[in-house]
Amino acid sequence: MFSLTNLIETKREQLFYLGKLYGLTHLKTIQCSQQLDVLINASLKRRSTRVKLQKNI
Repeated sequence: MFSLTNLIETKREQLFYLGKLYGLTHLKTIQCSQQLDVLINASLKRRSTRVKLQKNI
């Protein structure tokens, strides 16, 4: 099972590869970038929730 951090790193590597292969404005590159954004936002939301919980302890 992959952690969210591992998924982000894998998607980031895929994005760099697609950017080099197709260019930064190609649909495949943009879609991959959007998928990476979703993963990063999920990670930030998870961290924010942890910080809020720690402050309440």
